[in-house]
Amino acid sequence: MTTTVRATYANGVLTPQEPLDLEEGKQVTVSIEDVQMSDGAPSGEAHGESLVEMFERLRKSVPPGAWDDMPDDGAKNYKHYLYGHPKAEDE
Repeated sequence: MTTTVRATYANGVLTPQEPLDLEEGKQVTVSIEDVQMSDGAPSGEAHGESLVEMFERLRKSVPPGAWDDMPDDGAKNYKHYLYGHPKAEDE
């Protein structure tokens, strides 16, 4: 299982900003991703980037051909792809 949460680092300790569904004493692997872009500026609106510009940047970050493998009924059958529900009947 992979979970992504934001955390704050202070005094040598990472503190999650939301509750974690973990057993006490459970060992986990932590990956660190700085919330700033590679140029040192914060991402998104604070960087002066519009929502359209952000989507375009994210679209370009997807490897070529990756969209070819995506289902074309994702909006209609999102419960199937996310949770394993039966696919909706074609109308």
